[in-house]
Amino acid sequence: MLKNFILKNNYNDSVVLMTAANGVRNEFSNKNVSAVMATPQNMELLESLNLLSDEGKKAVSADLIFAIDADNAETAEKMFEAFQKHLSAKASGKDSGKSEDSSFDTALSGDAALVLMSIPGRYVAREAARALGAGKNVMVFSDNVPLEEELRLKKLALEKKLLFMGPDCGTCIINGKGLGFANVIKPGNIGIVGASGSGIQELTCAIDKMGQGMSQVIGVGGRDIKSAVGGLSMLAAMDLLESDRNTDIIIIVSKPPDADVADKLISKAKSGRKKYVINFLTMELKDFGNIQFASNLEEAAVRVCRLLDKNAALPVSSRALPKLKDKYLRALYAGGTLCYEALYLLKDIEIFSNTPINKDLALKDVFKSVKNSLLDMGEDDFTRGYPHPMMDFTLRKQRIVQEAEDPDTGVILLDCTLGWGCHDDPAGELAEAIAEAKKINPALVFITPITGSSGDPQGFDAQRKKLEDAGALVYHTNRQAVEAARDILFSK
Repeated sequence: MLKNFILKNNYNDSVVLMTAANGVRNEFSNKNVSAVMATPQNMELLESLNLLSDEGKKAVSADLIFAIDADNAETAEKMFEAFQKHLSAKASGKDSGKSEDSSFDTALSGDAALVLMSIPGRYVAREAARALGAGKNVMVFSDNVPLEEELRLKKLALEKKLLFMGPDCGTCIINGKGLGFANVIKPGNIGIVGASGSGIQELTCAIDKMGQGMSQVIGVGGRDIKSAVGGLSMLAAMDLLESDRNTDIIIIVSKPPDADVADKLISKAKSGRKKYVINFLTMELKDFGNIQFASNLEEAAVRVCRLLDKNAALPVSSRALPKLKDKYLRALYAGGTLCYEALYLLKDIEIFSNTPINKDLALKDVFKSVKNSLLDMGEDDFTRGYPHPMMDFTLRKQRIVQEAEDPDTGVILLDCTLGWGCHDDPAGELAEAIAEAKKINPALVFITPITGSSGDPQGFDAQRKKLEDAGALVYHTNRQAVEAARDILFSK
C-alpha cells in the first residue's frame, strides 16, 4: 500500500530526514521508506522509487513528504508515528546534546574562523558568499553546486585571503578538530591538501599507525583539480601550509588531476621550502628535488613517515590464505577513492565497475555484478534517498547477500571506515550481513580493510574483533586487502 504523509511548511536537513527514515526502515524491516523535502528533484526521486502518490504530488517545496509502501493502512500509520518520534528526537537535540545558533547572522557575527555548510546545493552560492563576506573560511560538505558558482566563490575567497574548501568536501582536520568524515589522529608536523575524502582518511590513519601525526588536513573538493577550476583551493592551501610553522612536510593527494593543474601543483611544490610527497592516484612519476611521488595511498603514507623515521612501517597481517579457482571478486566500497585505488592495483585483471578506469569495463547495470566487479556504492545510483554508505549500511547489506547468492562469487571485499561522521558500529553492521551471507554460501571469503585509528570513537580493536569473529580477514590498509584478494583468486 503506497502512502504519502505530508507535513506542511516543515523544513528539515536532508541528513536528519534520511537518518529518521532509516530508523523506520530498521524498526519495521521495510526498505520502501523515504523522507524528503518536496523539491522538484526530490519529487523525481520519489517517482523513480515508485514512492510518489497522487496526494504527494500536491506538496510544495516547503513541505516534508514521508513516503512508504506498507502492508496495510494500520502499519502505514504506525510507521508514520515512528518517523515523527525519530524526527522529534533529532529536533529536540537528544542525539547531539549541543546547542545551535538561532540564526546564520548570529553565527557569522561570532568569532569562529570557519563555517561548515551542509545545505541544498542551490543555496550554497548565496550563503557561502555571505560567510566569506563576514571574513570566515568556508567548508562546503554539500554537492550539486554549479561549477561556475564554485569558481566564483573560490576567486572571492582568494581576494579576501580566505580558504574555500569544497563543494563536496567530505574531510578536514583543522587545528585538531575533525570536520565531516574524519578520524582522531595524533598531532604532528605533516600537513595534507587533498581532493579525496576517503583517500585523506586512509592516509591519515596509516600515518597515525606509524606513530606520526598531522598539523592540518585541508580538503578542497574533487572538482578543484579540473582545468575549469585550476586547482585554486589546492594552491591556496599549499601556501597556508608553506607558511605554517607547525608543518614540515606536505602531502598532496587526489585522483589524477587534469594535466595543466598537475603541472601547476608540481611546479609550486618544486619551488616550495618544504618537503613534499605527492600522490596523484595511479600516476607513476619519478622523484626529484624536494618531491617524492607515490602511486597509491599506502606508499604515500610510508614515504612521508620515512622522511621522519627511516624505519617506519605499517603493521602487517601474516596468515595463510586459501586459493580459489574459477571464482570471482566482488568489492562493495563505501569510499570512492579506495574503490579507484583497488581498480588501479588490479589493473592487470579484467574488472568491471560503475566507476571504471577503463571505460570499456563499465557495468551496464550497476545493480548486477558481472564476473569480477568493484562497486563504489557512494555514487548517486546508490545514494538517492539514502544517506552515504559510511552512515547507512542498508543497501550494502542487501548487496552483500545478493553477491553471496551468486555461486561464482569467491571473495567479497568490504571497506570499513571509522571516525566522526560515520556509523556508530560499522563492523557490527557488516558482521551481521557477513553472517547471513555465510549461511547462503559457507565457502565465501570476506576481506575487510579498516580505515581507522586507535582514538576513533567506535574503538579500533573492538571493531576489528567483531569482523574477525564474523570470519572476515582484516587488514590495516586497502592495498593490503586488495593484495590478499589477488593472492586468493589470481595468483598462479
